[in-house]
Amino acid sequence: MATRSTIARTAVAAAALLSIVGVAGCSTSSSEPEESAAASESDIPMPEFSQELQDLFPEDVIESGVIRAASITLPPYSYKDEDGTTDIGLNWDTIAAIEAATGLEVELEIAPSIGDIFTGFQSDRYDVNISPLSDIPATQANYDFAVWIAEYVVFIQPETAEDTIDSLDATCGHTIATLQGGTAQTVLENQQASCDEPIDIALFGDQDSAILAVTSGRADAAFSSQIPLTYYAEQNPTLVISGANSTDNGFPPFWVGASAPTGDPIVPAMLATFEALQEAGTYDALLAKYGIEENAMDEFGFNLAEES
Repeated sequence: MATRSTIARTAVAAAALLSIVGVAGCSTSSSEPEESAAASESDIPMPEFSQELQDLFPEDVIESGVIRAASITLPPYSYKDEDGTTDIGLNWDTIAAIEAATGLEVELEIAPSIGDIFTGFQSDRYDVNISPLSDIPATQANYDFAVWIAEYVVFIQPETAEDTIDSLDATCGHTIATLQGGTAQTVLENQQASCDEPIDIALFGDQDSAILAVTSGRADAAFSSQIPLTYYAEQNPTLVISGANSTDNGFPPFWVGASAPTGDPIVPAMLATFEALQEAGTYDALLAKYGIEENAMDEFGFNLAEES
């Protein structure tokens, strides 16, 4: 699978995180939904409804007319508008397109952490995780992935920091904020054995809290996916990205996408839906809207992680 950026197909590794929240209404499974406000108020081209596409989804989803999706708050995927109440972001726009293409409503719920989403799968609370969980061998052991975005993992720190933290070796002796339950946590824990001075790993349930730890001086840097951390750096001129597009941080280039427990037929259906969005021009328009064109993929894929 090729990317439009320089991302090579060396399958992998990455932090676990995401986007998409909220609840949409219900419609009958065989009818075309009305155009949502998110779609009508933007210039994002919408795909046409496809009965053939809807028929790919599991029978219980088609009968209910609802896809139960889960995610955590993570800009630019999903976050609050300036009013503090309206949910906006890449995944909200994507959901409008998914509804248009499939005729199914998407009910989105924000979970406190990625670990809570895993628990939600076990309790049959969710059908799919529509968030940037990394497709790597470790996660692919238990989950299938419909991959549609390429990613890196980087650091963000104050522009005035005395020490530049741009690699795993540079984390030794520093406090590093990262998301609890994410792959980045595991990478930092594994790095401890190579450090003369231990890493103080500060764990947070959401990216806002991790960034606040950095801006308040309680952490020297945060370690997570490049797309959301770039968003925070653009919002706060006192923060800078370090280690961008690097593979010296325990993560070769990797991919993210929708996921569900291994063998769940909803994942191939989601992959086909993403491909429909790409064909309609929705995909390119969405990535351009959020300034992440370099993370585009020419071809999407199913379970791209490879054992190294």
